[in-house]
Amino acid sequence: MIDKKIIFMGTPDIAAHHLNILIENKLNLVGVFTQPPRKKNRGMRLVESAVHQIAKKNNIEIYYPSKIDYKVIEQTKSLKPDLIIVVAYGIILPTSFINIPKYGCINMHVSLLPRWRGAAPIEHALLAGDNKTGISIINITSKLDAGDILMQESFLIDQHMYSDDLALNLTNLGKKAMIKTLPLIFENNIIGKKQDETKVTFANKFLNKDRKINFHNSTADVYNHIRAHGPKPGSWFTYKGERIKIIKAKKTKDFGQSSTILNKDFIIGCKDGGIIPLLIQREGKKTVNLNDFLRGFTFSIQDKVNV
Repeated sequence: MIDKKIIFMGTPDIAAHHLNILIENKLNLVGVFTQPPRKKNRGMRLVESAVHQIAKKNNIEIYYPSKIDYKVIEQTKSLKPDLIIVVAYGIILPTSFINIPKYGCINMHVSLLPRWRGAAPIEHALLAGDNKTGISIINITSKLDAGDILMQESFLIDQHMYSDDLALNLTNLGKKAMIKTLPLIFENNIIGKKQDETKVTFANKFLNKDRKINFHNSTADVYNHIRAHGPKPGSWFTYKGERIKIIKAKKTKDFGQSSTILNKDFIIGCKDGGIIPLLIQREGKKTVNLNDFLRGFTFSIQDKVNV
């Protein structure tokens, strides 16, 4: 397996972890594709992706085209890859690119496909209150996340798990599954399974407005919303014109009017109970626990939020 030429394509941290496991197993990486450096943070300095940084550290040839055009396709052909591995790359691959390697292009996706095709499967699984998730390694086709399934691994979701915890669990599972799957591919000892198109759900990318909390929903839905978007970038509400993020929270049985501060403990009413913030962040401030937040925050019981 170590003589096979592999191209890796990915961008964020989860992809960088998968690139690392390929490097640790001394696989023959002839190139790494990632998205171009982006301007980030207050100084708006160009920042290389997590995958870019790992590839540079390990002296692997790096490519960061803004799109896959004819020039990129010809460049990729010249590398003569046997297999292309894609993990959260973020750029659509045309069919002419997918057909380049002998063993095709494979994708490691962090959901149990066909459930949660798309850009944000981790957040959608938590938001929906799913009790099970996992990873899928699939053949890439021209249709998003719709290729034949080569390998799936699953586990139960702890109901106290937030998006960072779930991402870590899925990353660790994905790395193990990838190393287990590659020999089967190169030995032609794996048969893809068609996805059931009647069970497809989509995990569309979230906008900032989607992270606003609707306290008129059930406590379970509000809690899942906070889990899905926490700890970063965080779910939010407004109070007296200020945007406040709830980073972590707990359900309570305190009952009162929805979207209202119910008591001195800053429990906020939902449709069938309440939510108490455990970690909270005011606009432009650091994340603090609830006790520290309440020391410097003035509010009145029965005040409405999100008005």
